[in-house]
Amino acid sequence: MNIFYDQTIFQQMYGGISRYFREVIFRLLDKENVDIHLFMGLFVNQYWINNEKTHYKSYWGLEVPPVYKTGPARRFVNEIMWRLFQAKFAPKGGLGSIYHPTYYKFSGMPRAKVVFTVYDLIHERFNSKDKTIMLKQKAFERADTLICISDSTKNDLLNLYPSIKCNTKTIYLGYNDMSLLAKCDDRLPAYPYFLFVGPRYSYKNFECLLEAFTLSPSLKKDFGIVCFGGTAFSDKEKKRFAELGIAYGVTRFGGSDDILASLYKNAVAFVYPSLYEGFGIPPLEAMSCDCPVIASNTSSIPEVVGDAALLFTPTSAENLANELHKIAFDRNIRTQLIESGQKRRSLFSWNRCAEETLALYKELLQA
Repeated sequence: MNIFYDQTIFQQMYGGISRYFREVIFRLLDKENVDIHLFMGLFVNQYWINNEKTHYKSYWGLEVPPVYKTGPARRFVNEIMWRLFQAKFAPKGGLGSIYHPTYYKFSGMPRAKVVFTVYDLIHERFNSKDKTIMLKQKAFERADTLICISDSTKNDLLNLYPSIKCNTKTIYLGYNDMSLLAKCDDRLPAYPYFLFVGPRYSYKNFECLLEAFTLSPSLKKDFGIVCFGGTAFSDKEKKRFAELGIAYGVTRFGGSDDILASLYKNAVAFVYPSLYEGFGIPPLEAMSCDCPVIASNTSSIPEVVGDAALLFTPTSAENLANELHKIAFDRNIRTQLIESGQKRRSLFSWNRCAEETLALYKELLQA
């Protein structure tokens, strides 16, 4: 079996989708009768480790610095080189080949079986003018099979695209166990804090967490908010934080996974107030560090966290404030959530994700 992966998603430095392909591809490298053809092109992605090239049937990639405004030039060069790559290595006639584009762009290999992964329907729900929607429509028309990363995403897909004719299958993502990365770090806050991870805009609903703090004098007095990732705080955000009067304020960290793991390990709880997610890896990462989780009760999130999180309505800051209070001041609830998280996280793994993906490839070639 020949499996081809292209360069598209490796133009992002970090992100859940490039991590997904990295974890799956690495686990397929040593499978019997599986030949991996990976074209990363000129890439900026930081998840990749290129020290096992001998395990690929064919590979080409060159890490380049993420210089401002060079993206269009990289994409142009990569498109030409990708066509040369597949012309050289694709079996004649495409027999026995799977082409799994890393995003919603189909680039050649018309005779191979084509698999796309559907990550979410965020563009359709929150930005109907986004050009990604057009790419997705074309991808769905070209696909032989669609992988959805949760049942929630699959249901949304079929509701929003009822004309889809190809097979769809749910394959859950895995997560990276962060516990071994956590370490004592003098950069960590010395005060009790709730942790928020990722960008703070739009559907990520960071404002709900801020509003929940404003409703509780005890939260404002005894706890802080720590953000990891996302952009630096804007002047507008800094002004807003100052107005809230949170004793320990709102602090932002960036950097590597070991810093994130340490923040998970030492947080009062991880808060996931998102209005919509296709899957949601951060709650599982938090559980791997024995960090209690408070999460929205929408989209795929309950499907992922099960009974191992306190769930709240993300449009209600009062509802969130109540859950923050429970976890901050009730040791029994914290202990129960940590124990439930240890069981829940065992249901998800990158090994399982890779095995089910390989089984889908085989089934598609035998159809």
